[in-house]
Amino acid sequence: MVVKCSACCKFMSTVEGANVACPICKKQYHKECVGVRKNDTVPSSWACPDCKSRLPRSNQDNTPIKTHDVRNSSPKAKSPDSKRLCETAGDSEETSLAYELRAFRLEMSQTREELKGLRQDLFELRSTVRSCENRLDRVEETVQIMMTERASGGGTDSCFVKVIQALEANVERLQHDLNDRDQVLLLNEVELSGVPEENGENPIHIALACAAKLGMQLDEREVVSCARTGAPRREVGARPRPLALRLTRRDTRDALLRAARVRRHLTTEGLGLKSEARPFYINERLTLINRRLFYLVRQTAGRLQWKYVWTRDGRIYVRREAGAPAHRIRCESDLVKIFGPDGVCPPPPETGLQ
Repeated sequence: MVVKCSACCKFMSTVEGANVACPICKKQYHKECVGVRKNDTVPSSWACPDCKSRLPRSNQDNTPIKTHDVRNSSPKAKSPDSKRLCETAGDSEETSLAYELRAFRLEMSQTREELKGLRQDLFELRSTVRSCENRLDRVEETVQIMMTERASGGGTDSCFVKVIQALEANVERLQHDLNDRDQVLLLNEVELSGVPEENGENPIHIALACAAKLGMQLDEREVVSCARTGAPRREVGARPRPLALRLTRRDTRDALLRAARVRRHLTTEGLGLKSEARPFYINERLTLINRRLFYLVRQTAGRLQWKYVWTRDGRIYVRREAGAPAHRIRCESDLVKIFGPDGVCPPPPETGLQ
């Protein structure tokens, strides 16, 4: 049980050496409350202030001021001082009891307030749980209605189908927009394909040599970068990876593409390569989506005998014959619109494109 200090009526500290007990009345005090320093050792003859005030004082019989023999006085007769000490002790006990009752009443009041707060929290929690249960009931009813209407072929299912179709259309549109933006970033680049890949090669030197064979003298300052694209191919006889050449100006790229269209059937002979001569080609650099789509368009057009398939600024066009209108193809669904559902075949799973 926690004990309170008889002087300040506060709970005693549990720290050893912080409290002191009176050997006469057995009451306990804080050392600070009775004027004892915390680190001092209390002697065995120490007594609390109340007990010390009740102790009889020294009579000092040899003092000449005494007019009567104190030792021969009747022990039954009590002096006014002793009565006053008894009254003071009784008053201190009553005051200590009043302090304890007041502290107990304060603790009970605080406990009552805490119980009120706990009751309010429980009430709010009960209300929240009831609200969640109501919402779950409504969700279950809605799901049950949806399942019933879907099983019966109601109109709700068709509404959901329309919403899903609209979302799919938006996603497809966003994919097309992103692909167009990626293609814009490649407007200053060309792709050199068919050039053999060798160890220790200098891609920029190869690109400049290929441009020279096309009749264009490029300066290294007009080249931003030149590197092989895609993962290395370890298979024997595999096609070499293309070279991606990025130029500083777009007009230089356009001039290089025009020269490549005029001078066809050029080979790598004279480029200083150790491999045997083989034809190389220079085309526009396409995104991965446009590259796969261009491959599929060429396959379909060749099977249906459409004569013209080309790209311009990253856009793919197709024409059946000379004088016929040109059609732009942005996605695979455009193949069905242009070539018809019977003429379009699904692309092979592995096309070898990077």
